[in-house]
Amino acid sequence: MNLFFGDLIERNISKKVLVSICVVGISIVLLDFLFNLISEISDLTSSYQLYDAFLYCLFLIPESLYEYLSYICLLGALIGLGSLKEEGEMIGSKVLGKSNLKMAIASMRPALIIIVIGFIFQEIALPSISQSNEETRLIKQNKFTSDEGYWFASGSSIATFKSSPSRKIINEITIYELDEYESIKQIIYSKTAIKQEGTWTLFNLQIEDVITGSIVTEENRLWKNAPNQKDMRRILSPEYFSILELNEAIEEEVSAYRKNSLLLEYWRKIFHPVISIFLILLATSFIFGQIRDHNLGQRLLIGIVFAFSLDIIQNLFESMAVVSFVEPLMAVALPLVFILMLTFFVWRPS
Repeated sequence: MNLFFGDLIERNISKKVLVSICVVGISIVLLDFLFNLISEISDLTSSYQLYDAFLYCLFLIPESLYEYLSYICLLGALIGLGSLKEEGEMIGSKVLGKSNLKMAIASMRPALIIIVIGFIFQEIALPSISQSNEETRLIKQNKFTSDEGYWFASGSSIATFKSSPSRKIINEITIYELDEYESIKQIIYSKTAIKQEGTWTLFNLQIEDVITGSIVTEENRLWKNAPNQKDMRRILSPEYFSILELNEAIEEEVSAYRKNSLLLEYWRKIFHPVISIFLILLATSFIFGQIRDHNLGQRLLIGIVFAFSLDIIQNLFESMAVVSFVEPLMAVALPLVFILMLTFFVWRPS
């Protein structure tokens, strides 16, 4: 058991760091929630009210928490280890035979557990939560115009829909049925389509015959040329996919721009846990490395400045990758290289 959880001294260090990470996480999430809510107030309309904005910001918390997880771990480790040093517990641990390496490993244990849980959550639930939250917000804000939405061709028809709150619901569908000469013969409007047992059903249909101009309505109808999983991977935002889905979408994609966006999101999600781990290592170097003589406030300030600087660098490289100035892999890997170089610099021998 000691191999995984350590002895009493190491568990005390792990507990201190875990509490600090939780406090930092709650603080950052609350601030992010308040800033998002203030931002959403300017977009309030008769259909998108304060309650809707509150729910949107509330369901945005899991995404924000995972996005800032790297920086939360960095600041949490800084505060936890720094407070141990300020209180003299670190000196006591050294007297009892604990090396810097063992204390660093003890501080990383709770963070590693949080990172693993976050990664699993990101793969299983976070994409669908993000998709539902963002699409529902756009629907209530009525921000869709006639040229927005998702388009796909299937069989003898071309279809477009405005939103997809989940993988089993599609809203505001327009289907253009084509004849043998690829001319539009029929236009079908449907309020909602729902997928049940692998089959899509259209509801509240209005069918317009282009030749005769007649319009009929139907309560429901099977959607024979509905989008399959491959179609959905081609049209939905990359942030709505797990790593496995992104990998499949990349292999199927033919558009260079779309493939670039998929690759960027893929490598972001792959490297996110790795960056989080190395940021914790950097935090321990702030305590045990060359700047170990600085007080807790100075170390915390250094950590905050570094976190913001790294975030700006990441956004810069990712923006360059979107327009193909930088390869997606390089855009995500370069900040990691920067973290490693800084860590080795701080850990260098006196």
